[in-house]
Amino acid sequence: MIGRARMVLAWLRVGRTFVIELSKSTWATIRAVLGPADKLRPAILAVPLDVRSPAGAVLFADMVTLTPGTTSLDIAADGKTLFVHAIDAPAPAATIADMKASLEAKVREVLP
Repeated sequence: MIGRARMVLAWLRVGRTFVIELSKSTWATIRAVLGPADKLRPAILAVPLDVRSPAGAVLFADMVTLTPGTTSLDIAADGKTLFVHAIDAPAPAATIADMKASLEAKVREVLP
């Protein structure tokens, strides 16, 4: 029973983190779209995956795609890299680190 309660709490944390990231990304995308087009720095990012389960990789990829301003493109055949298009990534390494620290970290709690 305790294990089940922990899992429910972990899934709630995943949902909370997703809503927070969704809100942040929505505002960032609005600013990017309404701002000067020459300031945008779109990028294709190779995000190394720490999550190892196929379900975890798919959940992370789906969360990235549902977040405005980013779209998951593909998962490498070896399952170790997620390719993401970002509408504005002036600092690609920081963008990758942010995705991993927020969304992927929570996914790993429920689907390692």
